[in-house]
Amino acid sequence: MSSAHSATSRNETVQAFGAHESRTDGARVVAALQAGLDKLLYLVVDRVATEPETKFGVDSMIMPTAIAKGHLAAHLEIELYQAVESADTAAQKGYVSGGVDWYLPWLLRARLHERFAEPAVAARLGVYRAKSVDARRLAFETALERALPQASHAPLVLYRLLAPAVEIATAIAFGDAAVAQRARKRQLEVLPDLADCHDCHGRLLENGEECRQCGNPLWKSDWLTAE
Repeated sequence: MSSAHSATSRNETVQAFGAHESRTDGARVVAALQAGLDKLLYLVVDRVATEPETKFGVDSMIMPTAIAKGHLAAHLEIELYQAVESADTAAQKGYVSGGVDWYLPWLLRARLHERFAEPAVAARLGVYRAKSVDARRLAFETALERALPQASHAPLVLYRLLAPAVEIATAIAFGDAAVAQRARKRQLEVLPDLADCHDCHGRLLENGEECRQCGNPLWKSDWLTAE
């Protein structure tokens, strides 16, 4: 997407938010939300694809075009999963009026642009929306491994940390530090070692930030794998 198209899309997203919510801080909310989800998208791809590819290599029989296609499919699954998790948080915490039915299409148009109207995208979205939290996580894990076989090498705890990471990004975008902190506490209950980083100590970061030492807000594989 060109920078001009991207700016137009961002403006439309902000305007839609302001019109629906009668708020004047739409630019801040949208920027923070996009930064948080962008960072998590990048980190998920890195953790399930780039890290395993570096450590275990890629089957030489897989063509570069197939690898690229797998990455595109994985990107879509991550976007859909994140959007549903973010929408659940926004609806449950009352961040927007209209709940999931307004927030989810609004967010996905901002994230997927023209792809949002594709029947295949609607079908995959329906699969995630119909499932419970745990079943959704398992379906997401399966979808990523189907798109990127090397994802089978990713630590399984990664998937348990992702949903609260999306909740944190959403809560921070809407200025709800208490909800973000509770979600971080749940992550620490899953893996207490996350607080041991000498740089960030497992603290909440601003959306779009990343700890170069441990990978917070979605930790590096060596932090997620027991020695």
